[in-house]
Amino acid sequence: MKKSTRIIYLTLVAIGAIIGVASCEETTETYSEYTKDGEIIYVGTPDTVLVAPGFEKLEFSVVINADPKISSGVLQTKDKSFIQEFDVVRKNAGQDTIAFTVDLAEGEYNFDVILKDDAGHTSIPREVNTVVYGTKYQEALISRGISSIKAYETDALVTWGNVPDGSISTSFTYEDAAGALQTIEIPNDIGETALTSYKLGGQIMIESTYAPAANAIEVFNSASETMFPDKFQLDHSLITALKLPFDASDGCHGSTYERLTDGATGEFWHSCDSPEDLYPFVMSFDMGVTADLRGFRLDKRSACCGGRSPGAYQIWGTNDLTGAETVDIDAGELADWEVDAIAKGWVKLLDVADNTQETIEADIPENAMSFRYIRVVGISSINGETTANFDEFTFMATGVE
Repeated sequence: MKKSTRIIYLTLVAIGAIIGVASCEETTETYSEYTKDGEIIYVGTPDTVLVAPGFEKLEFSVVINADPKISSGVLQTKDKSFIQEFDVVRKNAGQDTIAFTVDLAEGEYNFDVILKDDAGHTSIPREVNTVVYGTKYQEALISRGISSIKAYETDALVTWGNVPDGSISTSFTYEDAAGALQTIEIPNDIGETALTSYKLGGQIMIESTYAPAANAIEVFNSASETMFPDKFQLDHSLITALKLPFDASDGCHGSTYERLTDGATGEFWHSCDSPEDLYPFVMSFDMGVTADLRGFRLDKRSACCGGRSPGAYQIWGTNDLTGAETVDIDAGELADWEVDAIAKGWVKLLDVADNTQETIEADIPENAMSFRYIRVVGISSINGETTANFDEFTFMATGVE
């Protein structure tokens, strides 16, 4: 039994030795296959590659490790259509950063950043995907818009639109009353800008600044131009109702004349059922100043009933109320009332017969005279009803005395 056990043991050892020799031969052959040209030596791979965009350029910051053999590098696209080499000049013995800028056409790029030593050994590539911005990007940018400009006799209020995506600031340049250009910066969180001096019809230039990335080395600008209004709103607080004979009343449903000239919409004037309130009707106002009238605005009732705004209407003016009372407009034909108004010193400034806009904004033609007292004559409504209903009157001028 002992002899048999010994024979089996020796046989197993022999087999194991044969397998071990064969395995070593196979490993040696495999290693030789990969080292037949000599062992491959790599230098340190870039730790980090940061890219900062500019206009048709990129600034690269390549963070390298402490490997002292690194002496240069190469930036190249995957297809090698662009190749740029750079030297590695250390400022620090350990980790260091190499920065350089390259000029490139606008577009998307896929780069490899490779480091090298003087013996020609290279690092494993560090892949970088980035975008170069240029003319196409800039042309697609828009400057911040102006929602509205409320122009008054000496000052103005500019209301800004939404900030375009990516815009970091806005520059606002405008003409003051003396014609001199003034520039102020408009932060993104500012919605209104009050001006204490401006020029009617003056120039406005808006330039918004964009940074395509937080670390951009250059910014991009988008510019636009517009103008101040060529007329300003008369001060609502100076306007009072005259209520001449046969004029419309304060109205019904809580209405008053003050609602028509309080400078705010949301509270309406509504006619009563009396003839002087229904179309046709006359309303007379003291502007508080003698003005070169150039415009009229009527805001429709904000909650409903815009069809009750005037479809046909007139604006008249005078500077002398002595004997200015006219006949009842409901007593005869409109033409007869007009003849009487002219005879009493009233001048027709505007005559509109085909308005379809529920909120009206109309220009008043230039007149050789300025006027203090104004009459609004509602002839008929847009929808044909005789009921009148609207929110606010606003009068515009180019100058006051």
